[in-house]
Amino acid sequence: MKHARGGVLRDLRPFSAQVRYRRGCRRTCGRALVGVLLAAAIRGLGLHLNLSPSAPRGLYRALAGTPTRGAWVAACVSPEAAALGRARGYLGAGPCIGGVQPVIKPVVALAGDVVELGPGAVIVNGQRLPHSSSADADSLGLSLSHAVWGRHVVGADQFWLVSTRVPNSWDSRYLGPFSRSQVRAVAWPVWTWSGAGSEASR
Repeated sequence: MKHARGGVLRDLRPFSAQVRYRRGCRRTCGRALVGVLLAAAIRGLGLHLNLSPSAPRGLYRALAGTPTRGAWVAACVSPEAAALGRARGYLGAGPCIGGVQPVIKPVVALAGDVVELGPGAVIVNGQRLPHSSSADADSLGLSLSHAVWGRHVVGADQFWLVSTRVPNSWDSRYLGPFSRSQVRAVAWPVWTWSGAGSEASR
């Protein structure tokens, strides 16, 4: 408490609360500004930040060229899948059709390869991919439709993208093959850190 003019006591608590509020706002705004500048710097360097556990988390550079087996690629999902991914929160905003971000997945099958898809595994040219079973629901408990079970011969300019890092990676098990036009670039890891966790189904 402090004496005001005329001997009236003035309470300083509201003033102190205002000071704390303003300091909190400055800290929050400062952090937001740093985040925006960092994101702009990453984009300016031609880098992509991946936080999905389907691929090693970290920074990737987009490279031109034809994807090869085992390469990580950044690919756009179909317009129908984009609408679903946006509605369920699988995909954030980005440059792909539907206004969503591309997914980063590894190439497991190329033109001419034979893919056998079933609920228990993905088999490519007779080789079973580890940890490649299909889930009936995502981590939110929402049902997942899958690509057609059975034998598939990969067509020209098609790729099958399957990540075995997490059990519910939203990839060709659910979306089918990706066309060459859907693949934006080869995603070359610049700096990554280890660790895989659960995700909605991205």
